[in-house]
Amino acid sequence: MNIQKEPYMTFRVGGRMCAVPVTNVIEVAESDSINPLPGAPAYVVGIKKFRQEIVPIIDTVQRLSIPTMPSKDVPNKYAVMFEINTHGGIRKFGALVDKVVNVVDVSNSDIKTINNSDDTLSGAAFVKGILTTDDGHFIYMLTPENFFSNQDLQRIEKAMPIDSSDNPIVA
Repeated sequence: MNIQKEPYMTFRVGGRMCAVPVTNVIEVAESDSINPLPGAPAYVVGIKKFRQEIVPIIDTVQRLSIPTMPSKDVPNKYAVMFEINTHGGIRKFGALVDKVVNVVDVSNSDIKTINNSDDTLSGAAFVKGILTTDDGHFIYMLTPENFFSNQDLQRIEKAMPIDSSDNPIVA
Protein backbone atom coordinates (compact mmCIF):
# COMPACT_ATOMS: atom_id res chain seq x y z
CA MET A 1 0.00 0.00 0.00
CA ASN A 2 1.32 3.47 -0.95
CA ILE A 3 0.82 5.97 1.90
CA GLN A 4 0.50 9.56 0.69
CA LYS A 5 2.71 11.98 2.62
CA GLU A 6 2.56 15.78 2.67
CA PRO A 7 5.51 18.07 3.51
CA TYR A 8 5.09 20.27 6.60
CA MET A 9 7.39 23.06 7.76
CA THR A 10 8.07 22.81 11.49
CA PHE A 11 8.83 25.77 13.73
CA ARG A 12 9.08 26.66 17.41
CA VAL A 13 6.88 29.32 18.93
CA GLY A 14 6.44 30.03 22.62
CA GLY A 15 8.22 26.81 23.57
CA ARG A 16 5.92 24.66 21.39
CA MET A 17 6.69 22.83 18.16
CA CYS A 18 4.17 23.52 15.40
CA ALA A 19 3.89 22.66 11.71
CA VAL A 20 2.04 23.96 8.67
CA PRO A 21 1.70 22.53 5.16
CA VAL A 22 4.58 23.68 2.96
CA THR A 23 2.01 24.51 0.27
CA ASN A 24 0.93 27.52 2.39
CA VAL A 25 4.45 28.87 3.02
CA ILE A 26 5.84 31.51 0.67
CA GLU A 27 9.11 32.17 2.51
CA VAL A 28 10.67 32.89 5.88
CA ALA A 29 11.64 36.54 6.45
CA GLU A 30 13.26 38.52 9.25
CA SER A 31 10.70 40.01 11.61
CA ASP A 32 12.00 43.57 11.29
CA SER A 33 10.15 46.63 9.97
CA ILE A 34 6.72 45.81 11.39
CA ASN A 35 4.47 48.84 11.79
CA PRO A 36 1.34 49.01 13.98
CA LEU A 37 -2.10 48.40 12.48
CA PRO A 38 -4.71 50.20 14.63
CA GLY A 39 -8.20 48.71 14.42
CA ALA A 40 -7.02 45.17 13.69
CA PRO A 41 -7.69 42.24 16.04
CA ALA A 42 -5.36 42.19 19.09
CA TYR A 43 -3.32 39.26 17.77
CA VAL A 44 -2.34 41.26 14.65
CA VAL A 45 0.86 43.05 15.69
CA GLY A 46 1.12 45.16 12.57
CA ILE A 47 1.93 45.26 8.88
CA LYS A 48 5.10 44.61 6.88
CA LYS A 49 6.10 45.27 3.30
CA PHE A 50 6.59 41.95 1.57
CA ARG A 51 7.26 41.64 -2.17
CA GLN A 52 5.80 45.05 -2.94
CA GLU A 53 2.66 44.32 -0.89
CA ILE A 54 1.67 45.31 2.61
CA VAL A 55 0.64 42.26 4.61
CA PRO A 56 -0.65 41.81 8.18
CA ILE A 57 1.65 40.10 10.70
CA ILE A 58 0.20 38.06 13.56
CA ASP A 59 1.59 37.33 17.01
CA THR A 60 1.51 33.55 16.77
CA VAL A 61 1.86 33.03 20.54
CA GLN A 62 -1.20 35.20 21.18
CA ARG A 63 -3.23 33.73 18.30
CA LEU A 64 -2.52 30.17 19.42
CA SER A 65 -3.10 31.07 23.11
CA ILE A 66 0.25 29.55 24.04
CA PRO A 67 1.35 30.14 27.64
CA THR A 68 4.89 31.49 27.63
CA MET A 69 7.46 28.79 28.30
CA PRO A 70 11.19 29.24 28.82
CA SER A 71 13.08 28.80 25.57
CA LYS A 72 16.60 29.34 24.31
CA ASP A 73 15.17 30.49 20.96
CA VAL A 74 14.99 34.21 20.18
CA PRO A 75 11.30 35.17 20.48
CA ASN A 76 9.59 36.42 17.32
CA LYS A 77 12.83 36.38 15.31
CA TYR A 78 11.20 35.34 12.04
CA ALA A 79 8.00 36.00 10.13
CA VAL A 80 6.80 32.99 8.18
CA MET A 81 4.99 34.42 5.17
CA PHE A 82 1.85 32.50 4.21
CA GLU A 83 -0.68 32.43 1.41
CA ILE A 84 -4.17 31.16 2.22
CA ASN A 85 -7.46 30.77 0.39
CA THR A 86 -10.37 32.63 2.00
CA HIS A 87 -13.91 33.40 0.94
CA GLY A 88 -12.56 36.75 -0.27
CA GLY A 89 -9.82 35.16 -2.37
CA ILE A 90 -6.14 34.48 -1.83
CA ARG A 91 -4.59 36.44 1.06
CA LYS A 92 -1.06 36.79 2.35
CA PHE A 93 -0.02 37.24 5.97
CA GLY A 94 2.97 36.69 8.21
CA ALA A 95 3.20 34.81 11.50
CA LEU A 96 5.93 35.52 14.04
CA VAL A 97 7.89 32.42 15.09
CA ASP A 98 10.95 31.88 17.27
CA LYS A 99 12.80 29.39 15.10
CA VAL A 100 12.20 27.50 11.85
CA VAL A 101 13.29 23.89 12.37
CA ASN A 102 12.89 21.81 9.20
CA VAL A 103 10.52 20.19 6.73
CA VAL A 104 9.03 16.78 7.51
CA ASP A 105 6.89 14.47 5.40
CA VAL A 106 3.75 13.48 7.28
CA SER A 107 0.99 11.02 6.48
CA ASN A 108 -2.51 12.16 7.47
CA SER A 109 -2.94 8.82 9.25
CA ASP A 110 -0.10 9.81 11.63
CA ILE A 111 -1.90 12.98 12.75
CA LYS A 112 -4.09 12.31 15.78
CA THR A 113 -7.28 14.35 15.90
CA ILE A 114 -8.07 16.17 19.11
CA ASN A 115 -11.12 17.24 21.06
CA ASN A 116 -12.14 20.71 19.86
CA SER A 117 -14.39 21.45 22.84
CA ASP A 118 -12.35 24.24 24.44
CA ASP A 119 -10.50 27.43 23.47
CA THR A 120 -6.96 26.32 24.34
CA LEU A 121 -4.36 25.62 21.67
CA SER A 122 -5.41 21.99 21.47
CA GLY A 123 -9.05 22.97 20.95
CA ALA A 124 -8.66 25.74 18.41
CA ALA A 125 -10.19 25.44 14.95
CA PHE A 126 -6.79 25.96 13.31
CA VAL A 127 -5.23 22.90 14.98
CA LYS A 128 -5.69 19.95 12.63
CA GLY A 129 -4.25 17.53 15.17
CA ILE A 130 -1.13 16.42 16.97
CA LEU A 131 1.80 14.42 15.65
CA THR A 132 3.85 12.44 18.16
CA THR A 133 7.53 12.21 17.25
CA ASP A 134 9.67 9.12 17.71
CA ASP A 135 11.26 10.70 20.79
CA GLY A 136 7.86 11.35 22.43
CA HIS A 137 7.51 15.07 21.68
CA PHE A 138 4.38 16.64 20.21
CA ILE A 139 4.00 18.75 17.09
CA TYR A 140 0.81 20.79 16.73
CA MET A 141 -0.31 20.44 13.11
CA LEU A 142 -1.90 23.76 12.09
CA THR A 143 -4.31 24.77 9.32
CA PRO A 144 -3.41 28.38 8.32
CA GLU A 145 -6.71 28.89 6.45
CA ASN A 146 -8.47 28.75 9.83
CA PHE A 147 -6.26 31.34 11.58
CA PHE A 148 -8.77 34.10 10.79
CA SER A 149 -12.52 34.24 11.30
CA ASN A 150 -14.55 36.05 8.64
CA GLN A 151 -15.10 38.88 11.16
CA ASP A 152 -11.35 39.16 11.79
CA LEU A 153 -10.63 39.25 8.05
CA GLN A 154 -13.14 42.09 7.67
CA ARG A 155 -11.54 44.01 10.58
CA ILE A 156 -8.07 43.54 9.09
CA GLU A 157 -9.29 44.64 5.64
CA LYS A 158 -10.84 47.80 7.12
CA ALA A 159 -7.67 48.58 9.09
CA MET A 160 -5.27 48.10 6.15
CA PRO A 161 -3.92 51.30 4.60
CA ILE A 162 -5.33 52.34 1.23
CA ASP A 163 -4.38 55.01 -1.26
CA SER A 164 -6.74 57.50 -2.94
CA SER A 165 -7.86 54.93 -5.54
CA ASP A 166 -8.96 52.44 -2.85
CA ASN A 167 -6.17 50.02 -3.72
CA PRO A 168 -3.92 48.67 -0.98
CA ILE A 169 -0.83 50.82 -0.65
CA VAL A 170 2.25 49.47 -2.36
CA ALA A 171 5.12 51.41 -0.80
